[in-house]
Amino acid sequence: MHENMEHLIELPQDRVQEGLHAALGYFVEYMERPRDANEVLKDIQQSVPVEMLPMLF
Repeated sequence: MHENMEHLIELPQDRVQEGLHAALGYFVEYMERPRDANEVLKDIQQSVPVEMLPMLF
């Protein structure tokens, strides 16, 4: 890496925040992994809860 590169993410100083950041990292890795045909067939489409609609639009 380049020496003068700025950090894109500030690491949390709080243990709780550190745990949340780690959990989010694991979740993103899990979501980005390739899925096999069995998992794809088990997917069930679900409607978005009404409360979340403002976030989507």
